Amino acid sequence: MAFAIDLDHKGLVAPVLKNAENLKVPALARAIISLSQKARNGQLLPDDISGAGYTLTNNGSFGTLFTAPIINQPQVAILSTDGIKKRPVVVEGPDGDEIAIRPMGILAQSFDHCVVDGSYSASFLNCVKEIIENRNWSADFL
Repeated sequence: MAFAIDLDHKGLVAPVLKNAENLKVPALARAIISLSQKARNGQLLPDDISGAGYTLTNNGSFGTLFTAPIINQPQVAILSTDGIKKRPVVVEGPDGDEIAIRPMGILAQSFDHCVVDGSYSASFLNCVKEIIENRNWSADFL
């Protein structure tokens, strides 16, 4: 899995988190910090930027609320996380539907239809949403 790093508006690189699926949040954070420092110091090696099939990009750090990410070829998909903003939403209250203010963010995913069918992509994106909303994140820090 790659993640996009802006080089202070002097370009963008997407180094690869090797074996990210085996890392808990603290180890992922350390790996991201290490690769980010290498990128900003111009020390990335070819192996640091190859081998991913998927990229994460956080355009929300620039204040965006919705972006349409472009796939970093030859990868097959990219997920953009945008800013979080309070919005009115319908929630179920004790007397039925109510309007409440909740922090909301948008996840936007682009994918190559030659490799992934839309239904699989949508199912994956829904799974990511469910994990973000419902996971016991504190367990990752034990």
